[in-house]
Amino acid sequence: MPPTIPDVHIGVDPGQRVAALHRRMHGSLCGLTQAMSFMYGPRSGPRVMCAGGDLTGVHVLRDQPAPKPGSYHIGGYGVLPFESHIRTLGETVERYAGYVAAVSGRHPVVFRSAKEMARDGLPVLGLDAVRLFTDEQLARPGFPFQRPDPDAPLGWIEVDSLSAPGRTHVPAQLFLVGYVIRDLEGEPWLNAAVTTGTAAHTTSGAALLSALHEAVQIDAAIGHWHGATPSTRIACDGRTHALRRLLGTYWPAGARQPEFHLLPSPDLPGHVVACLLRAAPGAFPAIVVGLGVDGRLGRAMYKALLEATGVGHLAVISAVTAEGRPVDDHQHDENAIYDLESNVVRYAGADPAKTVERRFADCAQAAASDLPDDDDRPVRAQVAGLVRAFRDSGKRLYHADLTTVDIRQLGFRVSRVWSPDTLSLPLPGAPAAAHPRFAAYGGFQHHDPHPYP
Repeated sequence: MPPTIPDVHIGVDPGQRVAALHRRMHGSLCGLTQAMSFMYGPRSGPRVMCAGGDLTGVHVLRDQPAPKPGSYHIGGYGVLPFESHIRTLGETVERYAGYVAAVSGRHPVVFRSAKEMARDGLPVLGLDAVRLFTDEQLARPGFPFQRPDPDAPLGWIEVDSLSAPGRTHVPAQLFLVGYVIRDLEGEPWLNAAVTTGTAAHTTSGAALLSALHEAVQIDAAIGHWHGATPSTRIACDGRTHALRRLLGTYWPAGARQPEFHLLPSPDLPGHVVACLLRAAPGAFPAIVVGLGVDGRLGRAMYKALLEATGVGHLAVISAVTAEGRPVDDHQHDENAIYDLESNVVRYAGADPAKTVERRFADCAQAAASDLPDDDDRPVRAQVAGLVRAFRDSGKRLYHADLTTVDIRQLGFRVSRVWSPDTLSLPLPGAPAAAHPRFAAYGGFQHHDPHPYP
């Protein structure tokens, strides 16, 4: 068997290590990624490379039609070529694990009603935890989700609890992105599963830390967007000198500078940062927003900057490919957006961009040095701190290892975490308006679709 990535000598150039991994993963017939592309922006734009990849045919395993190219939103960004390359390969592994887990046999699905599960004494998540939408939302024409029914069958998987002893059955459709709703057998669609909260890395600890960070990130981002709490606009100073040097090297002198906002969580640690990128007046996309999270503020800002650059590319590509699509029956309702691309294209327009501008204008301002300290403890200590924060604030937290045999042979581990007590990334036209978590963010304020892909 060829050596896995951890076996490669540490002195090998990063580009060579990535190239070795690429050779093992990329193949048009049976590679985990069947196509990759690399792209720079215009000559006058930031010197950031964007890479994209298409996942292998996991739809065949799930007996689903082939998705359109780019549907899995696999991409990576960086100022150095190997950065975008390795991020794309890592994201490919993450997506693959999420879809294959549903059919791998390692996470068997029990298909029964909640009432039957409780009657037999099985540990099960109560349906009150997944009553996410208001009656008004559920009554809208074309609204995709349904209210939970204790007598209706659901697919359940048993997962580990990180916040309490033992294991619990949770709805598979909310935990595994690759689970296919059994609607013909009466299973209601409760909400869309997303990959946020799933992470791939070369060690189990690092994968779990990244997954936990993602859960904190999206909770803060959606809580801020639909809630009432202000963000904090970050004024760069000596604490962010590395980022300032990078911008001085790779950012065009005449381009509008990125704007960074800290999105505070009421009770979970970590620096969650939103980066706003604006085009010149009249240019497209007018505005895009990228997210980043890390224990260290500077790294969270850098991640948000890279993602915002990638979201800009997504806006352009999605706008081009959207030309000629059939008009949706519910297109008259500008908030009825049930994919994670149309919202990005919408806010890339000059007039809709004003909605993003208004939300982020409600902010305080602080110097980077005045914000909470960095957490640069070892991975194990950071993981323990995050799990403790979930537990101490009364939040249930569930975990599963989604690593498959082929992923392990590539030198990766994949972790998935999910909490019913924090906010997940919703379809833009279907925010979980009835979720009690919004109370911690000042209450649910509006139904404007969020700007995040």
